[in-house]
Amino acid sequence: MKTYSIILSFLLTITGAASAQVKDSIIDRNVTVEREYKPVIQNAGKINTSPKMLEPSIQKATPKYSDFNLPLNADFNIHALPSAELVLEKNRIAKGGFARLGLGNYLNTLADFAYPLVKKPDLRLDFSLNHLGTFDDKTHSTTNAALAFDKYFKKFNLYVGLNAGHEYFKYYGKEFNSKNEEVSLVSLVTKYVNPIYKEKSREGLNNTTRSLSLSELANDSTYETFWRVNAFIGFKSLPLSDGLKYLAEIQYKSFNAHNGLSENQFHTIANLSTEYMENRVGLDIELDNITYKSNSAAKLNYWDAYAVYTMNPYYSIEKKNYDVRLGIKSSFTFAQNNVKINPSLDIRAELKAIPKYLSIYGGLSGGQEVNTLNKIYAENRFLASDIRVKDTYTPLEFYAGVKVKPLYNLLVDAYVNYKSIDNQYFFVNKGYHTIATTSADSALYTNRFDVLYSGATVTKIGMRANYNFRNKVNVEFKYAYNNWVVTNEKYAWNKPKWEANLNTDIRITNDLSFNANLFLEGERYAKLGNMAVRMRPKVDVNIGASYSTNSWFTAFAKV
Repeated sequence: MKTYSIILSFLLTITGAASAQVKDSIIDRNVTVEREYKPVIQNAGKINTSPKMLEPSIQKATPKYSDFNLPLNADFNIHALPSAELVLEKNRIAKGGFARLGLGNYLNTLADFAYPLVKKPDLRLDFSLNHLGTFDDKTHSTTNAALAFDKYFKKFNLYVGLNAGHEYFKYYGKEFNSKNEEVSLVSLVTKYVNPIYKEKSREGLNNTTRSLSLSELANDSTYETFWRVNAFIGFKSLPLSDGLKYLAEIQYKSFNAHNGLSENQFHTIANLSTEYMENRVGLDIELDNITYKSNSAAKLNYWDAYAVYTMNPYYSIEKKNYDVRLGIKSSFTFAQNNVKINPSLDIRAELKAIPKYLSIYGGLSGGQEVNTLNKIYAENRFLASDIRVKDTYTPLEFYAGVKVKPLYNLLVDAYVNYKSIDNQYFFVNKGYHTIATTSADSALYTNRFDVLYSGATVTKIGMRANYNFRNKVNVEFKYAYNNWVVTNEKYAWNKPKWEANLNTDIRITNDLSFNANLFLEGERYAKLGNMAVRMRPKVDVNIGASYSTNSWFTAFAKV
């Protein structure tokens, strides 16, 4: 059954700005020479004029983005409708607070607020709040609040942050039987004498499959709530520092699913590099300490605690026309008194063959990706909330590409990327089967997802291009083709064959602008039991416009 929704939001942007400028006084002095100058040495004494105290004006350095290019990410396939994007002229950028409110059909709501509580050249304390939600049949609401503190010293920057978020949504997908027919579990309860179903699979530490009655499946909560808390503190050398460069940071992340697992994570980062024979040597270290708990012992399907330590020593050559990084990365997993080592290379290079016009890049990489609950449920919130996805290990990743700038305002980037993955995870509908012969459906597939694992390789070929004409017209195009080869499965479940994205912004005047977005994804296959179900390509089209009445008020709409 197709569902078409058109979302129209009228949003208001309120910004405020104030500026003050003090002009320096200009002093003109005329000197008339009436005789030959003869220097006279004065006696030492007190300075007659008071020295002028200059207040330090510390500016945040302009960020320099790495020239190393990584291909488009293939892991996130669900494209969410974004809120309206608004780009203001420099003289319209708010120097004070910022507020944006929106309301649309299907009970869509939008609210953004930001305000600098403390704003000094070397000291900042910012508060922000944002909300985006829809409260129709497909309920989904996210709300986040954050505090960010920055203090700049002479040689380093101290930063502290706190973020808390709430996500509330409805499991609005359909249920199916073994014949790929849509069914209603509530209706089946009244039809059959409450048969018992068992999980089709349950991977993990607690891998004993559980049995549930049809009534329990039908009355499972149709809503879920996630709570996220993130706190961090760190310090780092300033971007333009010479010699020793460093960064030290510790993060605390808490994730809680109301119907399932809870996770507490301490993530420590330490980066250190110094000059060595006109080049640099460095060491990057990361340490994850993670604990889990559940309100039901049967749901704790992973180690209750484990740790992952990653060490990455490297040697870096940074020249005017080329950059090379030679390193080795090793991850050590500590769980249940066992240690597992996952090594990989860390080699990157870029040659600016014709500076400003042609650049060639490539690399050999890999590593272990820690699949925390926080990360996985942001990727797929409809995953059954008692599942902890295993970490992903990529022994080898190769990528190479070329960047060409044929025109001053046109950049083209073409690349190829190959990954060999030991245990790639794939999302499949969570299945149950009857444990006795009954007249009920022999198998049921719910609107929650499970995961299965398989060795896999993926070759991605893609390109991206960006064209900008006098900041009046900006066009960006991305395309990628994915070739999956899976060891133990027929298809790479729920992974698209190709992806494309077209973004356009057109500024008619300084006050009026239009924007459009076209997002396409090719066919994919979903798994229901032993059946492969072909999923049609999907298209997402967004069109918007904004109009600024003055320097502090803008109205915009999006369809």
